[in-house]
Amino acid sequence: MPEVWRYIDCGAQDVFETNARMPVLSRQVQKGGRPVATTAAWGTTHLNVGWFDDVDATIDLAACRSLGVQVIRRPVYGGGTAFYQEGCSVIWGFLLPKETHPDLDGELRRFQPVLLDALARVGLQEVGFEGSSDLRWRGRKLGALTAQDVVRCNSIGGFLNTRPPDLDVYLQVVRIPDDKFKDKLVKDMREYVATAQEVSGRPLPYEAFRDALLGALADAGITLEHGSLTDEEREGIAGVANRIASDDAVRRVSSERFLVAAPAGTRVGFGNEKGRKLCRAGVAIARDGTVAAAMMAGDMHVGPPDTMDRVASALSGAPADDEEELRARIASVFEAPDVHQADATMGVTTEDLLGAVRKAVAQAQAAPERAGAT
Repeated sequence: MPEVWRYIDCGAQDVFETNARMPVLSRQVQKGGRPVATTAAWGTTHLNVGWFDDVDATIDLAACRSLGVQVIRRPVYGGGTAFYQEGCSVIWGFLLPKETHPDLDGELRRFQPVLLDALARVGLQEVGFEGSSDLRWRGRKLGALTAQDVVRCNSIGGFLNTRPPDLDVYLQVVRIPDDKFKDKLVKDMREYVATAQEVSGRPLPYEAFRDALLGALADAGITLEHGSLTDEEREGIAGVANRIASDDAVRRVSSERFLVAAPAGTRVGFGNEKGRKLCRAGVAIARDGTVAAAMMAGDMHVGPPDTMDRVASALSGAPADDEEELRARIASVFEAPDVHQADATMGVTTEDLLGAVRKAVAQAQAAPERAGAT
């Protein structure tokens, strides 16, 4: 028997509206037990910060303000910070009830061939997956398909670069961590980012991609019932959009704020560890050698969304130079049964997080004492 999903064609979307839609629709999925599929295209130029990302490590916020580039931290969804220019990318999302779609890895395996079918229909048959997530063409990143527990339901979603963005703008506003691309085939972002237009030699309109994806879903046994947002959903989306547009939301994870808030007499340091994903840590070390406060961040897809905050809290009070104690405290949260990530073999590990903490501790031990919050 074919599955019957609700489908909403969102068209060109404002970045805040797009990101506010997920928590509102996920609530409907949880209540009604019915999957929802959406497709859209980015309608504004912006930087999209991952839920766990340290905004100050990845973005020059002053340059963004000067150039009029919007910045948003996407609610709940992990991953790295991405630059999207108006009309240059298409996006899609499948919100799935946990009761009937409990296995993130299984859903990734199920929808990888569906997406490749859709790409083949628009002349992108040369594109393939690297790992479980990245869509690549000749070593260059074209898009991604990711899976994540978003609390109320499970989510499979992604994006596809359709035409080249203005990377001159991107390079003026982004900060790339030192180790971010050490394992990439192409280190220069101008060469690293690929687009559908480059692969096929012709433009890929949103409507063409949308129709190809809908056709691939139909062939996979999924029936879509087309509809639109209800008045109640639109009202809810407007409310969420206002909240996530705030400076507090953007700076939810911020090394600058962490540094300013560090207690008097502590020494503060930050460190990056590049495993399969980039992990970042900040620590404030007290005079007695213990961790007075910690911050955990990075490019990762981990659920539930408070995981890294809980890891940071667990580090408080630990002897900063006791590696086994630090590892045990990280593992007590990160290896607990309620924490998970799709395709864990390509994800973040306790050792990755420990590596970032270890580097942050080393930097802090060489830093001067903080005079106190300013």
